[in-house]
Amino acid sequence: MILKRTAAVALGWLWCVALVCGTGEVAAEGGSATRLTSEAIQKALDAAVDKAREIHVPMGISIVDIHGNLVGFIKMDGTFAHTNHTSFSKAYTSASVRRPTHEMKIPPAITGEIASVTGGKFTVLPGGFPLVIKGSVVGGIGVGGGNAEEDMAVAKAGAEALRKGLRTED
Repeated sequence: MILKRTAAVALGWLWCVALVCGTGEVAAEGGSATRLTSEAIQKALDAAVDKAREIHVPMGISIVDIHGNLVGFIKMDGTFAHTNHTSFSKAYTSASVRRPTHEMKIPPAITGEIASVTGGKFTVLPGGFPLVIKGSVVGGIGVGGGNAEEDMAVAKAGAEALRKGLRTED
């Protein structure tokens, strides 16, 4: 009975998150859909890797599309084994709620429930940022391998590379 109630509460919160976040369709100026392209994915990965090298911390870097599907990943030499999981979860969460993972305002009990029903994909660990092109969230970037500040700096570098402008495909 408690398990059913807990699952119902978690699904209720997921529904609320979905309503707040929208359907996943993102429209750019002129009504055409904006999406992550291979060029955008590479640009974000390159900027993140450059920042990680600058601070001398090897990282695992994941990029997901607006639906949470992994579309880009790099694991730098010397990074921890778990970074493929943590970086993906951070990217997935930031794309899902369309904000950086360190800025979540969801109560801890609820984030635990959401993490449970998403198979551990949802996290509030710092290091996840939404990816924005032409003012629309098109995905997320997540980084793992350093401390919170290092992960956030590297993820932010990847996200900022897209915010500064990029040609997109319709």
